[in-house]
Amino acid sequence: MRPAALLAVAALAACAKLQAPAPVQTRPEPPQATAPPPVAAPTVEVDEARQVGELLGYYQRVAQVGPEDQKRELATATQGFNRERSNASRVRLALLYVMPGTSFQDEARAAQLLEPVASPGGGAVRQFASLLHAQVTERMKTQKRADQLKEQVDALRAIEKQLIDRGQQPPPRK
Repeated sequence: MRPAALLAVAALAACAKLQAPAPVQTRPEPPQATAPPPVAAPTVEVDEARQVGELLGYYQRVAQVGPEDQKRELATATQGFNRERSNASRVRLALLYVMPGTSFQDEARAAQLLEPVASPGGGAVRQFASLLHAQVTERMKTQKRADQLKEQVDALRAIEKQLIDRGQQPPPRK
C-alpha cells in the first residue's frame, strides 16, 4: 500500500508542475472605453423611500416658516390632495395638520387622512403613515385623558369652594 500512496503523491505533484505559467504582458494595453453600466429604473421601494425623505424635509421646512406661509402651504397641500389623492399627498396634508403651534392644528383630521394609508405592511410611505397614525391616535388618547382629569380636578375644586362657602372646613389635602 505504501508504494501506491507514494505513486499517488508523485502524480499529484507532477500535475501541479505541468500547469503553464501565467502569461507576462510585455507592454501595457491602452484602457478600453467602456460604456457606463445602464442605470436601472428606480424600484418602487426606492421611490417610496425617496418620497418619505421628501415628506420629512417638507415638514422641517414648513415648521421653520412663519404662520402666514404655513397657512399658504396648508392651502397648497389641500389643493394638491384634492387634485391627486395619492398616498404621499395624503400624508403631506396630514403632516401639516399635526404640526404643533399652528392655528390649523387638527389631529382628528390628520388621523382621518392617515387611516386609509396606514398599514404596517407595504411600502415606505404606508409604513411612515402607519407610524404617524399611531403617534397621532396616541396623542389624541392622552389629550382626552388629560381633559378628563382636568374636569375631575375642576369638579373637586368646585366642591371644595362650596364647602368653604358653607363655613365648613375642607378635608385635609394629601
